Order: sequence, then structure tokens, then C-alpha cells
Amino acid sequence: MTLSFFNRSVVSRFPIVIAGFLLAALLPGAFDPFAAPVMAQEVGDRVCVTGNFKTRIYRKEVGRVVEGSIYTVISKKGKWCSLEGVNGWLPLEYVMNLEDAEKHFSKRIESDDRDFAALAHRGMIRYEKEELVEAFKDLNQSLSVNKKNALTWNNRGIVYKAQGRYDKAFEDIRYAVKLAPKYAHAYFNLGVVHYAVNNYSAAIRAFDEAIKLDKEDPWYFVSRGSAKYGSGDYEGALEDYNKSIELNKRISDSYVGRSNIHLANNELEDAFAEADKAVDIQPKNAVSLNQRGWVLYKQKKFDEAMFDLNRAITYAPRLPLAYNNRAVCYVELGEFEKAIADYNKSLELSGDSALVFANRGVAYEGKGDFSKARKDLVKANELAGEISDVANTVAWFFATCPDENYRSGKKAIEMAEQVCEESDWKDASFVDTLAAAYAEQGDFKKAVETEEKAIELTEDNKEEYGKRLALYQAEKPFFSNHGKSAEADRK
Repeated sequence: MTLSFFNRSVVSRFPIVIAGFLLAALLPGAFDPFAAPVMAQEVGDRVCVTGNFKTRIYRKEVGRVVEGSIYTVISKKGKWCSLEGVNGWLPLEYVMNLEDAEKHFSKRIESDDRDFAALAHRGMIRYEKEELVEAFKDLNQSLSVNKKNALTWNNRGIVYKAQGRYDKAFEDIRYAVKLAPKYAHAYFNLGVVHYAVNNYSAAIRAFDEAIKLDKEDPWYFVSRGSAKYGSGDYEGALEDYNKSIELNKRISDSYVGRSNIHLANNELEDAFAEADKAVDIQPKNAVSLNQRGWVLYKQKKFDEAMFDLNRAITYAPRLPLAYNNRAVCYVELGEFEKAIADYNKSLELSGDSALVFANRGVAYEGKGDFSKARKDLVKANELAGEISDVANTVAWFFATCPDENYRSGKKAIEMAEQVCEESDWKDASFVDTLAAAYAEQGDFKKAVETEEKAIELTEDNKEEYGKRLALYQAEKPFFSNHGKSAEADRK
């Protein structure tokens, strides 16, 4: 069994907004003495806004950006650019790439070391660059100058979240809410942290509060949609993704979310169309590329999938799920050493992950190193908690490993029966595993009955399951050193 990741979460990629309270004397569109010259920003670049500005379509004002906000460039026309999640256009002179923006705010701080706004902005730029120690220094210094600034408390909470210090993150963001009870983005960030610890119901409640305060921010609907998806409410998730698109058609994450819903329903053509739209909006966005690559994998277009996944890793070399998904493709192509290297990188970036350990175990199994395969799969099962796919993967190994020293029909039956019960006997892959377990134990009557049930449940694997059924009818077990595809987010 090969476990694979969806792009479940899009809530971690919202625009960083830390301004709004800053430089009250600097009116939208006013002259900024620190403004940068026009920069050669490219589509897909992360940029920092260096002034308050009302965005325009022709002469009409349609939106607003504030100093210090960090966005992704999605389009350029001459000296104007469009940012993901922002209606309208603004001059390129108001955006800088992160390196130049860091220098820009550093000059401000050199001129005035009590410029809490510049300190807060530079801190979030450093957070964006994953320089978390330096980010904390700047945010702490900003708070030492102005302890009543809700937005800086909010953003320090986000940095704590990036470190996995969730208690501290909740503490800071809740204090931001106390200071500014109508600060919608603080409620939003509470939702982000709840989502990070898989508390989807609490995340939804926090996003509800953000939406009550600001019904026009599309990112709030995108993120609530992701929380609803995580809770299994696909219909509610789709409504929120659609609402975010109604508010702003140029947010790639909305389409990634809809792609995931189509994948969950095995609607591969629709899933691809949504992922393709996400890539069209942000050609350099690793999450969108990873999503399209995964859909292509599901369509068994492995070379095309590899192309997208390679690009995802190029643009985001610290995105663990992209390494995991590329490794899944390598396993399918029989390149087990490359798969193991990618799984190692994914574990390095994500820490102990039951899913990645399970996947690496499959790669070791394919390589014929059954001892390492068993070690990884047992480790995965210890970490898995309630993840049925991991237990199913381990059961498959115990039922079908070519080396009899590693098989255990008894263990396989126990684990496979449990995951079948948890899925209400509606998951063909789980039922297929149980049939293999019965066959390994020599109970071919049950193996035949169970495999027939698996064939009834599947649309894509009837031929493969039919071959196994013929074996069981001939009272022969099935042994395999190659995993079969599954998803981590079955509902």
C-alpha cells in the first residue's frame, strides 16, 4: 500500500497582513520617503507592500493594501501588478521582493530604533524567509516599544505556530483579540492554529467569527472551507470555496480546495481542471503544482506528474508533501532508491510522520529490504493514531510480503477487519486487503467472498482485483512486493 498526501490544508498560505495601524499620517497613496524604485518582480514572487495604497481598475478604486503585507504576484502589466487575493492593480513601486524589503525596513530602523512598525514588518519578512529566531527578535523589540499593538501580538503568535509552540501561539493571538475585539484577522489566525492541531470544529468557529466581522475577505472562506473539508463536510467546504471565488477569482487555493473535493469523489477530470486553474493563476506556486501533479498521478500519467512535482520542489524546496508525492511516483516507476531519498527528505522537513514512514516502508519492500520495511511500517503504526490508511498498509505487508518470515495472516486479519469496520465496509482497498489476509491464513472461502465484495466497491481496480479473486478461487494466496495506491484523507 502506498499512502499519499492531498493538499488538505490551504490555511497556512494566507497573505501576511500586519499593518492597518501603521503610519497613520501616511494616507493611502501618499508619498513615502522610503519608497523603492520599480523592481523587476516576476509572477509567482512573494513580495512585501511598502506603502498604503488603494488599488484600481482603470480609474476606479476597488481595494486596498497596507504597508507590510506580504502577497504573491499573480500578474504584471508594465509598471503595475496584481497580487493574489487583492482586487485591482497597484504600482510595482509599492512592492519589493523580500530581500529588498528587509533592507528597506532595516534603513527605517537605523534611522529610528523605536519604529515599532518597521520592526514588525521586518519580523514578518524574516518569518516568511523561515528565519524564525530573527523574526522573534524583531517582534519582541516591536512589542517592547508598543505593548498595546494587537497586530504584533497576533503575528508573534503566528511565528510561535511555525515553531509548533501552539500553546504560546494561542496565548498571543487571544491577547490580540482581547486588545482588539473586532480584529477579524486575529480570529482568523486562531482558526489557523486550531486547524494546525486538527481541531477542525474549533477552527470553523474561529473562522465564523472572522467572517462575521469581515464578510468580504475571500481568504476567510478559503480557510473555513479547508476546515470543513478536514471535518468531512465536503458540501460545506465546496460552498465556502465557491464563495471565495465569488469574492475573488484569482486565489489559487480556492481551486486547490475544489480539486481535493473532486478527488475525494474520484472525479479525476474535474479534479485536474481545478488544479490546472490553480496553476494558471500561480504558475510558480508549489502547492498548486503539487496538487496538479498528484491528480496526474491518480490519472496514471506518471511522467507528467513528475514534471509538476519536480517544479513544486524547485519553487518550494522545504515542502514535505511534495517530496512525499514525488516519492510515490518513484515507487510506481520502480525507482525505489530515489523514492527512499525523497521520503528521507520529507521526514527531515516534517518530523515523525506516520504517513511518510508507511510510504518509506513500501519503498523498502519494493527494494526487497523487508527488514527495514517492517521496521518503518511498525513505526508508522505506532504513530498513526486513528489513521486507518496506515493500519491498512501494515496489514497489506503482513498479508502479502513475499518473504514468509515477515508474513502474519493473524495480524493482518485483525488490522484489516478493524479498518473495514471503521470505514463501514465501503472502502474497496481496505476490503481487498482483508481478502488477502484471509488467503494468507488459508481461509479461502472468506477470501473469495471478501474479494467479491471489493470488486463490487471498486470502479478502477476491477481487473486487478479479479486476478486476485481467481487466485483465491484456486486456493492460492497473493504475494506482492509492490504497494497499491491509497489516500491519507479518506472520508
